[in-house]
Amino acid sequence: MNLRDAIPIPELRRARKVLAIFPHPDDAELAAGGTVALLTSEGVQVTYALATDGEMGAFDPSLTPQDVSKTRRAEQEEAARLLGVSQVMWLGFRDGFLPDIEILRKSMVGVIRQTRPDFVMTLDPWLPYEAHPDHRTASLAAVEACTFASMPLYYAEDLRDGLLPWGVTGIAMAFSAKPNTYINVDHVWEKKIDACLCHRSQFPKPQWEGMFYPLIQSKAMEWGQQAGSTYAEAFKVLSPFHLHIMVDAWRM
Repeated sequence: MNLRDAIPIPELRRARKVLAIFPHPDDAELAAGGTVALLTSEGVQVTYALATDGEMGAFDPSLTPQDVSKTRRAEQEEAARLLGVSQVMWLGFRDGFLPDIEILRKSMVGVIRQTRPDFVMTLDPWLPYEAHPDHRTASLAAVEACTFASMPLYYAEDLRDGLLPWGVTGIAMAFSAKPNTYINVDHVWEKKIDACLCHRSQFPKPQWEGMFYPLIQSKAMEWGQQAGSTYAEAFKVLSPFHLHIMVDAWRM
């Protein structure tokens, strides 16, 4: 018996509650905006948890981090409303300077216990050549939190606050080099793009049309070949059981 037979890959489309944990505003829309729109259109409750508000994400030296934070929060709230997201939670960590992973993990365990999702969605922390430390650290903390959230002796102080242990069914990691799940987003492709364009501070028209959109479109079309569609988004979907001394998990 192989690992896939022993522990099947959870089905993202069967989720009824999804918690999307991402490092910055715009990450969720770029990585999974079509899937989020598709899920919410089918009645799935999607909550965003953003590790930072992206206050360092500017190229204009006249701006302050406070200026950028205000702009990016407003852009993210607009994009979330467009996609049908139920709530945006701001975890309040500093953009580009995330603390030790143990601190992040504790915060994310609390969010999982509070929202009690079937699935957690995040970036793939094991993406090769990922240079941004927030992408690596926040997503790894999110994956670790999915394991710890079900164990009552980890962060037992949560119990005093009424947050009971909670085990998720699956973890969907976007922008993965080894995806195993492809979601047809043909019918929500324009909504995904509109949500991305809510992030006006990050995607000025020349850069969007000259670089970002062509890259997003070409990759979505490549993944679409796997989904039998024009456009698709891809995820590495695993259960928490796959992420604990399972040497073949990378093959799944």
